[in-house]
Amino acid sequence: MPEVSIIMASYNKGTMIGETINSVLTQSNPKWELIIIDDSSTDGSIQQIKQNFSDERIVLVENSMNKGANACRNQGLKLAKGKYIIFLDADDLLISTCIENRLRCAESVPENNLLIFSMGVFYKNIGDDKRQWTPKIKTPLQDFLAHRLPWSILQPLWRTDFLKELGGFDESFERLQDVELNTRALIDAKLKLKIVGGKPDCYYRIDEARKNFESVVFLTKWVNSAIKYCDKFSKLISIELKKYLMGTIYQTYLQIIYNFKKKNISKSEMKQLEETIMASSIIKEATLIKRTLFSFSGFMNVNFFRIPGLNSIIQKMILS
Repeated sequence: MPEVSIIMASYNKGTMIGETINSVLTQSNPKWELIIIDDSSTDGSIQQIKQNFSDERIVLVENSMNKGANACRNQGLKLAKGKYIIFLDADDLLISTCIENRLRCAESVPENNLLIFSMGVFYKNIGDDKRQWTPKIKTPLQDFLAHRLPWSILQPLWRTDFLKELGGFDESFERLQDVELNTRALIDAKLKLKIVGGKPDCYYRIDEARKNFESVVFLTKWVNSAIKYCDKFSKLISIELKKYLMGTIYQTYLQIIYNFKKKNISKSEMKQLEETIMASSIIKEATLIKRTLFSFSGFMNVNFFRIPGLNSIIQKMILS
């Protein structure tokens, strides 16, 4: 039986998925299974996997229709046999000692059901970018609520039983899927969290193909999901924590303005997205001062050159 189930949702990642699978095959600890859920790819991904990878620990599921990443990950979760879960995107990488490292840490703290590790980033090859996501966070719940994301989907090692009790991913979210899941975990009474950190044992690929922010459809999904996220958790958290949700709306608003200034969306599209945000309950319930700060930030970001530090100052004031 595998100790770790690695769940990979894949859609048209044929140019990179081979490298990702190889990063699993070269693990120093062999006690894993790789569950690949192909979401009806059209680029030959399935054929590539079948022709090049015959390891019995690899399970390939072919969806006849596109269901989305959330549904794929939940499919994988239902099939998982391991005690622990890692979610690996089809274009990211694990270093060869990742499973060994994570299992060693998990076995030293068997009472913990969620452990968080460090992650590096790269463009073409590991080492071509020195940035790291090191989870040295004291207030992860507040950070997720405010969209100051303390870790990404690849960094956690989940206990399978805990993740299944949570119900996996909320498939109604088109964006912010892992943000929603992590927030739900952080407010769960059964959570026993361990921040491990250390050197990166996994790497996130920075690739232009991932940057589809130029689509107004994508931004609309982001806006709707941000509002849905705030509406959902405003009912589940304390009044003291509710103020942090303004950070999620503010960061979403800044993305709209950024894409307008980059000419990825038109002025009318920006206005429509802005109106949707301003009609959200989290904005309507905000104080006059906070709504004024929102409007001031929009005016400054649209009409003037970016002033370094201004958005951070405004966000702090909005969250106070």
